[in-house]
This record gives sequence, C-alpha cells and structure tokens, in this order.
Amino acid sequence: MFITGTKGTIEVRKYIDVAREETGDHLYLVTAEGEKHYSLAGEVGFPFFGEMIKDCINRTEHAMTQEHIFKAQELCLKAQEQAMVIQSSI
Repeated sequence: MFITGTKGTIEVRKYIDVAREETGDHLYLVTAEGEKHYSLAGEVGFPFFGEMIKDCINRTEHAMTQEHIFKAQELCLKAQEQAMVIQSSI
C-alpha cells in the first residue's frame, strides 16, 4: 500500500519485503528529513477478531455491542438481497 502526500510517502509491505526479506510487516516513511524503515512484525495485529470470538463464547460486549453486530448482519443480508449479477462479455 502506498500513501503519497505533498510532504512525503508511506509504504506498507504487509506480506513480503520484495528483493530484501521474505518477511512482512514493514513500513517505510519518507519525509524531507529522510527515510525511515520500521519492522513491525509482532507489533501490530487484529485484536478485534479475538475479542469478538471471546464475546461470543463469554456473552460479553467488548469488541462491539450486540446491537451493532445485529445491525451489521441486517445490512449484509439486505445488500445480498439487493445485489445484481453482472455478466462480462469477455
């Protein structure tokens, strides 16, 4: 992922650092002050999913409220119901 701004860029190499390492979770920051590389392996993650699973098991509401989850499920079902199949001529 690349984010380009007027004063610098940010590049995220989530799964592989091409031509350097076979590991992921790298962030490159380029500004007027110079370039910086951050190895973020083990530093970031997806805590929401673990919290959601624990909520289901423990009947708690730490990841999000049940009201929020039910609304999200409702919207997904409505979107699926209203979806149109588009066929390509290729």
